[in-house]
Amino acid sequence: MRQPSIRRHLMVRVLGALSAGALILVFAAYALTLGEIDEVLDDGLRQTALLLADRDLAGALPAGPVEHRASSADTESKLVAIARRRDGSLLFTSEPEMDLRFEFVAGRSLQTARDARWHVFTVIQGERVVQVAQPVSVRRELAAESASQLLFPLLGLIGMIGAMLVLALRRGLQPLSATTDALAQRNAASLAPLEVDSVPKELLPMVRTLNDLLVRLAAAFEAQRHFVADAAHELRSPVTALQLQVQLLERCRDPAQRLLATQELAAGIARTRRLIEQLLYLSRATADESAGEIFARAPVRLGDVARGVVARWSAEAERRDVDLGAEEQRAAAVEANEAQIDMLLSNLVENALHYAGPGGAVDVIATELAGAPAVRVIDNGPGIEATERARVFDRFYRSPEAVATAESGSGLGLAIVKAIAEKHGAVVSLHSGAGGRGLEVRVVFPKPA
Repeated sequence: MRQPSIRRHLMVRVLGALSAGALILVFAAYALTLGEIDEVLDDGLRQTALLLADRDLAGALPAGPVEHRASSADTESKLVAIARRRDGSLLFTSEPEMDLRFEFVAGRSLQTARDARWHVFTVIQGERVVQVAQPVSVRRELAAESASQLLFPLLGLIGMIGAMLVLALRRGLQPLSATTDALAQRNAASLAPLEVDSVPKELLPMVRTLNDLLVRLAAAFEAQRHFVADAAHELRSPVTALQLQVQLLERCRDPAQRLLATQELAAGIARTRRLIEQLLYLSRATADESAGEIFARAPVRLGDVARGVVARWSAEAERRDVDLGAEEQRAAAVEANEAQIDMLLSNLVENALHYAGPGGAVDVIATELAGAPAVRVIDNGPGIEATERARVFDRFYRSPEAVATAESGSGLGLAIVKAIAEKHGAVVSLHSGAGGRGLEVRVVFPKPA
C-alpha cells in the first residue's frame, strides 16, 4: 500500500486548484470576449445595413433582383446582405442560396438558416427593407481564438508556481525532518524533551505533545526501574528465608521438629506466593489502558461486588475470629472494570482482617457520599497515625503500627488500591474509625453523568 504524502497531497491540491482556476479564467475570458464581440459586430451589422439602405435610396441598387457573389473579405466575415421591397420581393442578395426569413420589423434578431444560427439586423427605409446577417459561429470562433491565447501563458504560470511550490515545500518541511531526526535520537536512556525555540508555530503543538509524551515515558521508565529494584529487594528476604528453612528441614531428624519446619516452609512459600501475586496485581493496575480486556468497563453495582468479596473472605475472617460483614446503604453503581473493583476491595478487606485482631470487626459498606458512589471499609484495629497516612500508599511501605503487629505484609495492598482508584478517576482517603479507633478507608468514585 502506497504511503500517503503531505507533499504530494499539497501538490495535487494546489496544482489542481490552479488548473481549475485557469480553466475558469479561460471560460470567463471567452464569455467576456464573446459579449464584447457581439456588441462590436452588432454595431457593424447596423452600420452596414444603414449604408446599404442609404445606397438603395440613392438609386445605387438596381430596380430588379441582382445576384452578387461575396468578396474574400465577405467570405471571411461571412456577412450576408439581402434587400427586399415591402411586399417581400427580392431586390438584391449577396448569397443567392441564403434563404433568410423576411421580417418587417427593424432591429436585431436571431434566425436559423442553413442549419445554423444567424445574427440579423434589419433596416426599413421607405419602400425597401435591408437585412444584414452574420453566423453566430463566426463570433464564437473569434471569442475562442482570443480566449485560447491566454491558455499557454496560464500553463506556463502553473508550471512556474508548481516549481516554486516544490521548493517551498522542501524548505518548509525541513523543520519536520529535523524534529524527526531529533526524536530518532531519543531512547530509553535519553528521553530529554525536544527543543521548541526554533520550531515553527504550526509544528509547536505536535512538538509540545511529543515532549509531554517523553516526560511521561521518562516517568514510567523511572517508576519501572524503582519497581524492579524494590521488587528484587523485597523478594530477596523471603527467598533467603525459604532457603534457610529448606536447609533446616534437611538437618531435622526428629519427626516433631521436621513437621514444624515443614509448616514454617509452607507458610514461607505462601507468603512469597502472596507477594508475587500482589506484584502482578500492581503491575496490572498500573498498566496502560491500551491493554484491552483488562480495562473493559461496564456498569458495576458496588453492593454486589462488596457481598462477593465478603463471601470469599468469610472463611479467613472466621479463622481469625473477626466479624466481617457487607452492607448496601444505597444502590450505588459505577462505570468500571468489575475485576479491578473486586481486586481493590479484596486488598482493603485483607488489610483490615490482618489488623482488626481477634474479636474485631470489619464492615464493607456500599453507599453514596454527596451524590457520588462510594465504598467504605471500616475496622476497629490499631489504625494509622495521621502523620503516616500519606506514606502508606507508597509501594513496600509499612506503617509503624503495621510493623508492630505479628502480621507479615508486603506494603503493596494500599498501593494497589490507589492505582486502581486512579484508573477509575476515584479518590482514596483514610479516616479514623468509629470512636476514633481503627481505620476507615473511603473510595469515592466520580458522580455519574
